[in-house]
Amino acid sequence: MTEGETRPDIPKFVAALGTRVPMLAIRLGVSYLRLRGRANRASKAFVSELERGGMPSEHAKRLGAAYASDLSIRKFMRQMGPGGIQNVRFR
Repeated sequence: MTEGETRPDIPKFVAALGTRVPMLAIRLGVSYLRLRGRANRASKAFVSELERGGMPSEHAKRLGAAYASDLSIRKFMRQMGPGGIQNVRFR
């Protein structure tokens, strides 16, 4: 291509991206929120079992908080697998 020419496929590409990226972001956000909710429920169950087993409440809550806080969006994106977004670095 010469300097003055534009590629005819660029507007199609931008339009396709503009229609698919918002839906992808919404689906990713919903999946992350579901995963976060499950982690919180699992943390509460973990704490209650520790307390039932005789561990002091303060220690059980600290362990439960550590258990639930391990979930992050970066780890979630890395674990998406081969069909997910790869080789993307988040700052």
